[in-house]
Amino acid sequence: MKDPELDEDDRRLIAALQVRPRASWTELGAVLGLSPVTLARRWARMSAAGVAWLTAAPNLQAGTSGMGQGVALVEMRVPPGLVLPIAAQLAAVPEIVTIDLTAGSRDLVLTVIAGSDESLARLLLEQLHAVGSVTTVHSHPVTRTYVDGGSWHLPGLTETERARLAAHRSQPNRARVTPLMEAAAREIARDGRVTAAQLAEALDLRPRRARELLGEVVGTGRLRFRTEIARRHSGYPLCTWYFLRTPASQRDKVAQRIATVQEARAVVAVVGQYDLAIDVWTRNLDDVHRLEATIEDRMPGVQIVDRAVVLRTVKLMGRLLDDTGAATGFVPLPAYLKGGPI
Repeated sequence: MKDPELDEDDRRLIAALQVRPRASWTELGAVLGLSPVTLARRWARMSAAGVAWLTAAPNLQAGTSGMGQGVALVEMRVPPGLVLPIAAQLAAVPEIVTIDLTAGSRDLVLTVIAGSDESLARLLLEQLHAVGSVTTVHSHPVTRTYVDGGSWHLPGLTETERARLAAHRSQPNRARVTPLMEAAAREIARDGRVTAAQLAEALDLRPRRARELLGEVVGTGRLRFRTEIARRHSGYPLCTWYFLRTPASQRDKVAQRIATVQEARAVVAVVGQYDLAIDVWTRNLDDVHRLEATIEDRMPGVQIVDRAVVLRTVKLMGRLLDDTGAATGFVPLPAYLKGGPI
């Protein structure tokens, strides 16, 4: 399918879905001033072309600690000419949720959600270290997620519109996770706007049971919805990873401050030679330099140890991407709800 050009109404629709991913077309139309039919048609066109999609991921921000969840950033070096083949091989691994191809002192930056520290150790020792021709593997366990891609929003909505879309958040339910709930979570991750009728068909359930199941899974609070856009259509085409060293007493304060920056897509505390890793989307290199100056000039004691410009992302939170950044496939995680509230 031909790559569509996105207009202002398309971007406003994506921005609205980032605020309230499962709002009805009628609710969205009342805020955006377009008919529900028009909005549904626009979304169908964009999602079919892979330039925008709605998914769900384990809610790593629900707790203060990432320990025990098997979450890590992994840096890899590979010989010249083997980056793309090895990235394609790794993209099939369910626990490797995001793969960035980068310039600089590493070739690949992987985001791993293994579910437990034991599973992470097995993945690193038995799969990643065993990949042929890999030169080096450096893993950095994530101890806390301050912000993730689900928090990043396109501009284009007024504060009033955002307030009208903001959903009331109820207390998470304490439903015991069952294999059927995990299966439903996998379908929700495949399509964050899956309907009860579609879920009933996918899981061979009665419509009423599918509606109840959908409410149970969403109500756990263990899923975090993400409305994504192909980066080249976002207005922020440049992606960069920063690796920071911070004074231990200031780490939380620094991370929370960086998390408020518009360009920040992910801010995580890690164990290793760095303390914080930051993923940012910017409009151009001038924004990169401005952000670096902001970090170093306004946050005493913080040192940018290294940076890596992303040349291409081949997988983003389970979604396989082509060389234009459009979604072309999906590799679900082994589990989305396992382990209780996280």
